[in-house]
Amino acid sequence: MQSRVIAAALAAALALGVGACGSEGPTPPQFVQVVTADRPAQACMDALITGVLVPHAAWGIALQTPGTGELNRPIFPFGYSAVVNGDRLALLDEQGRLVARTGDLIQSGGGSIDGSVLLCGGITVVPS
Repeated sequence: MQSRVIAAALAAALALGVGACGSEGPTPPQFVQVVTADRPAQACMDALITGVLVPHAAWGIALQTPGTGELNRPIFPFGYSAVVNGDRLALLDEQGRLVARTGDLIQSGGGSIDGSVLLCGGITVVPS
């Protein structure tokens, strides 16, 4: 399973233009460590979580509350990853599909746990 996730993330990163063309071939994607659940969720809290994805030195990606600017440590669903995508980070689901990029306002079901924000999947970008 892990190798399929890595292969899917690699394919998605290359499709996003992470690689560079040239005589040396494409550059491998630069993955960014993000905090994820340690196993697939069996249940999800009902709160609606909304925030802007922003780069964060310690967490990879933080969730910024609109209006207040407060930063929260997100715990993304099991299998999620992030890669460098130009001057932004791209959040990928467990299949390596693009979910959102830093700067996007997202929403998801979830809740707070131990000072972090647990996102339970169904992460969507809020249209501007």
